[in-house]
Amino acid sequence: MSLRTRLLLTSGALLPTLLSAQVLPSNPQPAPAQSAPSSSAGGGGGGSQQKKSSLLGDALPFMDIGGENVAWDGKVWNVTNNRMFQARLEKYLASPEANTPDDQAYRDVLEQITKLLSPGHNGGNPSLPQAVALLPEAAGYKIDAKLCDSLANAIYGVWLAQKNVSNLRQTNTAMSERVRGETFQARHSTATGSASGAGPRPTGGGNNQQAAQSQTLQTFATAKYIATIAELEARMKANELAMGTSQLTAKAEFQALIIQFALQRRFEHVVLACRFYRHIFSDPSGILSLKEGSDAEKMFASTLGTSPTISGLDAFANEAIRDVDEAVQAFDNLVERGDLASGSKRISEAFMVGEYLPRVRRVPMPKKLMVLDFTRDYNQLISAMEMKDYTLAEQLVTKLMKLAKDFDYSKPKAMIETARTVSDMHLNKAKVSAMQGDQKGSTEALTEATMIWPTNPKLREFTNMIGSNADVKTQAALDLDRLISQRNFRQIYNDQGRYLAAVMDDPQRQESLKKVLTDMGRVNFSIAAATNLAQSSNLAGAWETMEKTYTEFPDDPEVSRLRSDFSIKATEFVGALQKAKQHEDRRQTGSALAWYLKAKTQYPPSEFAREGINRQVGKLSATDLGANP
Repeated sequence: MSLRTRLLLTSGALLPTLLSAQVLPSNPQPAPAQSAPSSSAGGGGGGSQQKKSSLLGDALPFMDIGGENVAWDGKVWNVTNNRMFQARLEKYLASPEANTPDDQAYRDVLEQITKLLSPGHNGGNPSLPQAVALLPEAAGYKIDAKLCDSLANAIYGVWLAQKNVSNLRQTNTAMSERVRGETFQARHSTATGSASGAGPRPTGGGNNQQAAQSQTLQTFATAKYIATIAELEARMKANELAMGTSQLTAKAEFQALIIQFALQRRFEHVVLACRFYRHIFSDPSGILSLKEGSDAEKMFASTLGTSPTISGLDAFANEAIRDVDEAVQAFDNLVERGDLASGSKRISEAFMVGEYLPRVRRVPMPKKLMVLDFTRDYNQLISAMEMKDYTLAEQLVTKLMKLAKDFDYSKPKAMIETARTVSDMHLNKAKVSAMQGDQKGSTEALTEATMIWPTNPKLREFTNMIGSNADVKTQAALDLDRLISQRNFRQIYNDQGRYLAAVMDDPQRQESLKKVLTDMGRVNFSIAAATNLAQSSNLAGAWETMEKTYTEFPDDPEVSRLRSDFSIKATEFVGALQKAKQHEDRRQTGSALAWYLKAKTQYPPSEFAREGINRQVGKLSATDLGANP
């Protein structure tokens, strides 16, 4: 199976986690989020245009192999550079390697099952019962997540279906024998009636009446035999239909389980399920029964040109395992060379494709911690660049250059130098304007310098110089205006005594300061409430409290930090709400309601979940009223 198919299936399994991408900004100003161009809703040409621009349309994700991007639902996501994937990757990097005796015993059981199903086992005599008997043992290990138990249940379901078919076949054989007997009786009854009516007709009235009665009884018996035969044949046809349906249903359910394993990236289980399929079903073609016109059928038809087969999925799983092994081997070599930038990409790719494969799980802990340190510093660099903290960004660039020999520092260094130069130019302009007595020009230039580089050390030197040569009250008022323009309300709150004294004679600034202090009081109250909830292990409640505060105060750094920390710690609850919102935006009311209910199960007092449930129930009620006025 091709690399495109492997990445398509992998991206389809990871799409629910791609919720918010984080990239290094290309300029000091924040850039709008990139989105895929949407096709026109009207006109006949819209459909053809969509087919040309997307391999699979909007129903399934399209993987850009070169850029590691996935186009889906009208948006473009980066597979390895988003918050949810980074959270899963960080959890993996911070976990010890799976090199315990239990892990090795689990791999040995899977290997033993594969050998028992091999065509060359015991001189060409594979042992299906022994292989099935080992599935519950494999399911007992934590890493298996009871998937072998699901496979064993699927096999048991197939055996029940086959047993049902055998019983129906025996029933049809018995009914066929009875049909032959009833047919013989019907023919015998007809022949007897014909023989009794073939002789000369009696002349007496009594004899005529007796002959008529005899003829009526014979006709009634013949009709009864015919009715019995018809009923038996109808039951036989129904049994034949039930046998065919039972076999097709069992095969479809087993094939669905194999595809499910593939989408879950459980490639070892894909191989096992494909081998079991060959032994259980007498299906030489092995073609998967996909619904014609479905998204899955379109995906395989577009990538393979034909319907997938069991052998194809088996080969796909083995190829994925080999590809992951090579990626981990490349990671080991890169780390030995000190190329942590490339090494972090290789281990991310291997983790994305084969998160549960043994080669990935057994990466040594020291190497994973090296990548973890590099990725954390790199993510902090991205945040520093977004917040225009170029002082910290410069320190991180220097640190990353020492950690990784292959770190590409050209882009962040260029941005830092550009910001420093432009900010210094505006500061020099502000100094000249201040010396000339142009307070307005000096303030405007100072504001421009602050917008470009808020943490510029020279900016503080300039403000100190102004403070030493100007009235303290006027300087405080200017600082207040500057901080309000920067939306740096926390700094105002921390130095509120200074600014309260500076605006005593300025009603307009008094109102602005009063609003800032009131808002920051609410923010601090929310932070304290969220912190208490987190200390009580109520991480979902802590995140929801911060999310509400972030909606109103997105520029507060403490709110942003706590919101990010709690979102990582309450990943399942946050993910459920985000998936529910996605389904709600696409008007998939049932799916949205299910995810909101899941979120409420994880955190019953959740207002987000309750409001979402009420919205979906309202939509369903409105739909029912529209259908039944």
